[in-house]
Amino acid sequence: MKSKAMVSLSGGQDSGTCLFWAVSKFDEVEAVSFDYGQRHRVELDCAARLAEHARVRHTVLELGSAFRQMGGSSLTDESIDSRVDAAGTGNDYAARHGLPSSFVPGRNVILLGYSAALAVTRGAQALVTGVCSTDDAGYPDCRISFVRAYEIALREALDEPEFRVEAPLLDLTKAATWLIAAELDCVEEIVEHTHTCYHGDRSERFPWGYGCGRCPACVTRAAGWDEFVAGKAEQSR
Repeated sequence: MKSKAMVSLSGGQDSGTCLFWAVSKFDEVEAVSFDYGQRHRVELDCAARLAEHARVRHTVLELGSAFRQMGGSSLTDESIDSRVDAAGTGNDYAARHGLPSSFVPGRNVILLGYSAALAVTRGAQALVTGVCSTDDAGYPDCRISFVRAYEIALREALDEPEFRVEAPLLDLTKAATWLIAAELDCVEEIVEHTHTCYHGDRSERFPWGYGCGRCPACVTRAAGWDEFVAGKAEQSR
């Protein structure tokens, strides 16, 4: 039996790296992205280009405006500033829990659930996600405990006792994620065709990719790149 995986592909650095990782590990790979009312469509455009480069079937599921209607997150509400400290931004939930203003309560519960549902209908035995517990954002639905608990819940809900949730970046730093991309020979694809900037800014290309260079996502991505490059320089000595 051929192995098959469904990659939850946002178009960002982590999920993009996971796409190429999955292609290297599984016989067949598909990707799924979500239009959920995010404040910009840049990541969706990037996801389409990534899937084309990886030569995988790509599905975009329309989830409507539910997240936007719930409001309160800088990912879906342009009136909310993207800040590490959500206090005073309007994202009261994130402020109460010490999370960035970009946090959307339950987003990964919902998106990974849809991803898993599509995966089993397409005959995939695994769902690959780019969640990362070491990100500065500290989202609770990116923690190791969440991923393992959700895997068990999906197996029960889908009646698929062997179904797996693969999260290859779960406990890695951003520098280590860049290193994986280097090992997979896809650094150029990640730099050029992924996007993590909260403002959807692609007006300037930095060594690590496009972005405003100032928002929390850009700062984290740039710091990881610098650490990755420094590590390569150290190894070459």
